[in-house]
Amino acid sequence: MKCDEGSFIAKLIGIISVEEGLKSDISECIKVRANIENRKLKNDDIVAIFNIIGTTSYQVFFIEDYSSLEHIKSEFEKLGTLLNYDSENILINYIDKMEKIKNKDDMD
Repeated sequence: MKCDEGSFIAKLIGIISVEEGLKSDISECIKVRANIENRKLKNDDIVAIFNIIGTTSYQVFFIEDYSSLEHIKSEFEKLGTLLNYDSENILINYIDKMEKIKNKDDMD
């Protein structure tokens, strides 16, 4: 997607567990996303919370692995929204760390 005057930008607000999120103001956003994905909520699932800059719109996505990033980007593209560069890099770094921890645990 090309950035133009009609594009919105999504900025990462935070990465938290579902358990934390359900105790916050974004609990309904988490429930809606889980419903869209036909997903049962688990307290230890991780979600990324985004704000569409210049709006009061918040989007929540589950983070599991590298495919999560591509899923997020494609969902934002459907909304005419670009993922903020810094936010994308934060997600990449977070997923990298998750993968390293998972791989280390698998080796132990």
